[in-house]
Amino acid sequence: MEEQKLRQYDFLTAAFLILFGIWELFETFKMPMTDSYGGVETVWYVSPALFPLFIGAALILLGFILLRNSIKTGGAADFIHAMKSIGKSRISNKSVRVLTVLLALVSFVYILIPYIDFFMSITLFLFFLCTAFYPDHDEFRKRFVKHYLVGIGIILILLITGLSGVLNSILKYNMDILSLIFLIYLNIVARKMAKGFEIPKKLIRQVTIISLVVPLILCPLFRYFLLVPLPVEGGIIKLMNLVYYTIR
Repeated sequence: MEEQKLRQYDFLTAAFLILFGIWELFETFKMPMTDSYGGVETVWYVSPALFPLFIGAALILLGFILLRNSIKTGGAADFIHAMKSIGKSRISNKSVRVLTVLLALVSFVYILIPYIDFFMSITLFLFFLCTAFYPDHDEFRKRFVKHYLVGIGIILILLITGLSGVLNSILKYNMDILSLIFLIYLNIVARKMAKGFEIPKKLIRQVTIISLVVPLILCPLFRYFLLVPLPVEGGIIKLMNLVYYTIR
């Protein structure tokens, strides 16, 4: 491999090591440094946090040494220049299709399913994926993906910063309400964009119906007939519970 490429990877590796080390220290400080077990007091040098603290600090130190080396050899500047070049180059339609599928799957598995009501998770996933591909229009897909990316990014920030917990403490289902607003927003955007690109409105209408009907069948099937607990039972699932146990 070329020397220049290796120095660029040094910069990338250094950034990863530093960030991973910081994250490890952050998690390690949640461990008890001193405690009492069965009336016996423990001290900091026998704490289970000691070893991960050492590893985290060593990773950060090695990361900064590698970062210094990449800056001195020009690897950092070359890496930043390479990233700027990628940003200026036009992404092909084929790449956008692949990235759209990846975005849908990653956001569904890692953001929606673990934290948002299961009904809303499936609905958002289906609506985004079907709307992006059913009209089969590249420019429409690119713009629609940008809107989804912004919305799912806001949800991700709320989850990472812990603001989602604050919102849910005010009202238990605030994150579900937020995801519902996001779905309505995507629907309005899709309809407006479809009009601009002369895409038949019935396509968006069909996607909307499918996105709602599928979870309306799947959720009761798993929850009440197969008796499988759903990943997150938020506002919509609780409403289904109320209806089901009322008419049962």
